[in-house]
Order: sequence, then structure tokens, then C-alpha cells
Amino acid sequence: MTEVELKFLIDPRDHEALARCAALAGVKPRQAHLETTYFDTAAGELAARGMALRLRRAGERWIEGLKAGESGTGGLHARSEWEHERADPGIDLSLYASTPLATLHDAARLHERLAPVFRVVMTRTSWTVDAHGSRLEVALDVGEVQARGRSSAVSEVEIECIGGEPGGIFDLAARMLEEVRLRPSAVSKAQRGWRLYRAERPVPVKARPAGVGHEATPSAAARQVIAAGLAQLQANEEGLLEATDPEFVHQARIALRRLRAALRMFRDALGAERARAWRDELGDIARALGRSRDWDVFATQTLPAVLAVYGDAGLARALRRQVERQRGAARRQAREALRSRRYAHAILELTRWLSQAEERALPGWQLRKFASRVLRKRHDRLLNRAADPAALTLEERHRLRIEAKRLRYGTDALASLFEAKRITRYLDALSRLQDALGRSNDAATAMRLLQELDPPEPFAAYARGVFAVRARSDPALLRGLVARLRAARPWRG
Repeated sequence: MTEVELKFLIDPRDHEALARCAALAGVKPRQAHLETTYFDTAAGELAARGMALRLRRAGERWIEGLKAGESGTGGLHARSEWEHERADPGIDLSLYASTPLATLHDAARLHERLAPVFRVVMTRTSWTVDAHGSRLEVALDVGEVQARGRSSAVSEVEIECIGGEPGGIFDLAARMLEEVRLRPSAVSKAQRGWRLYRAERPVPVKARPAGVGHEATPSAAARQVIAAGLAQLQANEEGLLEATDPEFVHQARIALRRLRAALRMFRDALGAERARAWRDELGDIARALGRSRDWDVFATQTLPAVLAVYGDAGLARALRRQVERQRGAARRQAREALRSRRYAHAILELTRWLSQAEERALPGWQLRKFASRVLRKRHDRLLNRAADPAALTLEERHRLRIEAKRLRYGTDALASLFEAKRITRYLDALSRLQDALGRSNDAATAMRLLQELDPPEPFAAYARGVFAVRARSDPALLRGLVARLRAARPWRG
């Protein structure tokens, strides 16, 4: 069978709000203590193939199960699942002869290589809800993952379709979000167990190619690109919330920009009104991540370079303390935006759309022609804005940089549709222009952030002068980069 469920993280302080929410009113909860042991080989052969083999004890019952398939984007987990009641705590691999487990190398001797790798011990409180032709189970799991003497707390809510139309899980989740703080989670308990077993910490995740094929339909292409952006965004959430490495903010911001650029680029496939609404829904987190990133760059790059030349150690220490306070406040605001109901709702609605097979009829649609038309239009608009770099104001340079980013993200998303050498050359030219404009923007941002501090006027005047020079950049350099970009159009021929 296929297990279809939404998974959310929930703060322990919100457990009571969940139990009281209107969506569960009148439903008597059930409670069970569950102990689950996950098995794999020393080399992690099952995990490497997207499988999880487990043995669960629920009261006096033993349940052996296998899950297979990669999923989790946006909190939606749709995986193949096989479960069998057992009379004793043993694993019977013969039950999986027709499953992906049987395709493993030397599957006949797999039982000799299996061993327990981690456990999940938890209390599950569950409610069964009937709504609009769907039978749904809401489960609150509270406990911990245990591996090699280490443990990690579990506090999750799962909404699973156990009968009827799977889409009902989204409607129920939306109702619950009105009253309960829930954060969509793309990470399964098995993935958490492996992280603990291997003592892995979150690492910043960069964008991965969407891999759009020439034969893709409008909606399919949009789904691939949007799913890739959403996956990168969620992959950096945990580090953004719990770690101090500024790269998590940077990569989450890039993911969000890619996501919003895709919503703009594919608005005809999505529907312009819906695409605009989703971009607006993601606006709060975009602004919060932007401010956090601005202070990170100011604290780690822009300001230290100026202080090093100015040469006043006491002033440097005092300013660093001020900057760290501002930086910490900006990071907290970013984290609050990530935990917000509005952000969770936006991710839920995007995930609902990704789960559907909806197609919008676009007459004369051919993906490569569409890509060439969209990218050419943005390319020409960028070149028009950059016609005279020396005459651009700081605000105009900022707008030009935004146009360059949108063009780069769109080109990168559709790169698989074009000849590899040309698209690589074009992306390199676009990246160089974006970097030059980025340095100018960092300096302009530094002038703005400096006004939020309280430095002595002599240093403030000195810093403003340095930042103003950097913000203007070199018009000759910009002209050369624009000329290189003009000559590298990948859609010719």
C-alpha cells in the first residue's frame, strides 16, 4: 500500500492547543506506547536505497514493517509501505519477496548482515477524523530517538489518510493551522535516527539541478523547479533555527529567491493570481531572511575590512558588540518568520499543488520555445537597464541586480533544455555581473546599516566615504561584463 501523510514539528508548549483545536472536537483520543527498532546493514544499504525496515512493539503486539521511496518535500510523505503482524519479536524477510528489499545485492543473505541501528521510543496520541469523504488519522508523537548512547527529542504531528481521498489531509491541516503552531517537516524519524547514529550535524545545502526534460509539460516543468527550490529551503531550516553558521541563512535565502523567481516565471502554468498570492505569502520570510543576511555580511565582511584599515582597536570592539546585538535580533526575527503560521500555510499550499496532477492548457506550448522566449525577454530587459552603467543610481543598480538574479535563477532552472557549453558560458557571464553588482549592493547596504549604529562621527564619515566609493563600482568593468553577457546568449540557433 502507499502511505500518504503530512508531517509537522510542534513545540511541546503547543500540545494542549492541539488537543483543544476545533478540528478534533468531539473525537476521543487514543494513546499507545510505541517502541520501534530500525534495522540495516553496517554499510547502511537500505537507507542508501530509500528504505527503512523496522520492528515495532505496541502493547502486546509486534508489527514488522518496510517503507520504501524518497519523499518529504513540503512535509508530504508518500511512500510504499508493507506491514505484517508478528507473533514474536523477529524479522521475517521472506515477507518482502515482491518489494524493493528483494532487489538489494545478495538479498538472499541479507538477514546475515542486518543489525539494529537505532530505536524510537514514544507515546502516540491519535484521533480519527471523518471529513468530506476522507478518513484521516491525526497522531501526536512525543518521545525520543536513541542511537549509540545518544538521544534526540521527538515532538511531531502526522496527518495520514487511512481511507478515501488523500487530499483531505491538506484541508484538515489548514484548519488545524488556524489554531495550532505547526511547522511542515520533510524529515522522517528514520532520517533522524541515521543522523543520530552517524553523529551528523546539519550542513548548509546548496541548490541542486531541477533536471527539467524537453518532453515536460507546463505543470510538470513548474513542479520540478518549484519542488527543487522548496527542497533546498526546507533542507536549511533546521540549521537556520538551531545553528549559528550564517551560511544557513544565505542558502535558505537563495532557495526562497529561486522559489519566488520560479513562481514568477511559470505564472502562466500556475495561474497568475495564484502565483502572485504565493509570492506574497512568502514575503515575510523573504524580508526577514534578507535583513538577517544583510547583517551577517556587514558583520563578517564589510565592516571588518573598514575597521582593519581604520586601526582603532577599542572602537572596533565597541562596534562589533553593537553589530552583534543587531545581528542577533535579525536572526531571531528570521527564526520567528520561519515558525510563523503564515509561512507554514504557504508551504502547505505549495505542497498541496505539488501533490496534484493538474494541467493548465497553454496553446502552442513547447517547453524549449517557452524557455527561450521567457529568458530572452528577461535578457533584453536586463541589457536595457544596463545600457549606461555610469549613469545608474544606487537604486537603479539595486534593481539591475535583482533582474540579474531572476535571470540567473530562471536560466539555471531551465539549463537542461539548452546546449551545455553555451548555457555554462552564459551562466558564468551572468554570475560575474551579479557578483560585481552584489559588491556594490553590499556597500550601499552597509551605508544604510551604519545609520542604525552609533559610531563616532569621524569613523562614520570615513566609513561612509569608503562605502560610497565601493557602491559606485567601476563603470568600465560593468560595461565589459554586460558586453560579455550580450555575446553569450545560449538560445541562438
